[in-house]
Amino acid sequence: MELLIIGYSNLFKSRILPLIDALDFVEKVTIAKFSEQPWDDTYLKIKKPVQLYDDFDSALNEFKGDLAYISTTNHSHYVWAKKALENGLNTIVDKPATLNLKETEELIEIAKSKNLLLSESTVYLYHPQMKLLKNFFEDNALIPKHITFLFSFPPLNSDNFRYIKVLGGGALLDTGSYIASISRFIFNEVPQECYLLNNTMSETGVEISYSVLLKFKDGKSLIGHSGFTTEYVNRINILGKDLCVDIDRIFTLPDNVENTIKIRSKNQSIDRLAPAGNMFKEYLFFIDECIKSKSYQSLYTDMLMDAQTRNLLNISSEYGN
Repeated sequence: MELLIIGYSNLFKSRILPLIDALDFVEKVTIAKFSEQPWDDTYLKIKKPVQLYDDFDSALNEFKGDLAYISTTNHSHYVWAKKALENGLNTIVDKPATLNLKETEELIEIAKSKNLLLSESTVYLYHPQMKLLKNFFEDNALIPKHITFLFSFPPLNSDNFRYIKVLGGGALLDTGSYIASISRFIFNEVPQECYLLNNTMSETGVEISYSVLLKFKDGKSLIGHSGFTTEYVNRINILGKDLCVDIDRIFTLPDNVENTIKIRSKNQSIDRLAPAGNMFKEYLFFIDECIKSKSYQSLYTDMLMDAQTRNLLNISSEYGN
């Protein structure tokens, strides 16, 4: 398989590039950068054949491979994902895959019409600790009822794209994908209601912090806080009948770290140690299996559900709920 990277991003250079040589299904890599972006020498670390392009369109028009990974700024994900799909490429998109529900629905329809893979890269869900968590719930017939979500960090450099509205900046877009995907993973449904509280806006007109309440069927809920204004925190708590689970660093666990999932049930501690794992590697191997089997429906469903939840978040933001 040949892999096309649209966007020579920091995420690609730090998380995906180091894996390329370990992905046995990838034979060659084509990397396209933004036309005004200078090259550095990071790509030289790849031992496999590498083709470079100085703009995205030329790379897309000449690429003859199988899979495209869109790693551009948020506002252009939809444009380049659509072009990749229309060129007949299986397509992965960094989160958030689009800025609104309509764009997501359109991309899914194109992918379905061409029988192509389309996936939003919520890679943390493919870490071994998430499989351990899901198996624990199922093996013990435990039903999660409430999620407490915290993902916040100190202010970023003023020129960071997250502060620039036209580039798809803002805390809501940056971390809303985590809220959508973790609630979908735990509850397997889209919330019925959404309320945003205590939105703090920057001078550039983007949310830099917010609190949120999502209400689901049968009294289930997610309540949380996120933003760029506090000390770093990245964890969730899950509550249910005879169930309390705490997971720290759930969204950004380092590759070489075994994580303890702290569990209490019937007032007994039954902690579980999750093995170390590289979430990007696990995700990309899963993508390869989907392409080999042409099994894409679950990816479409996950992407649509997350977009529907983000749409509720966006509506709440617009109306100041």
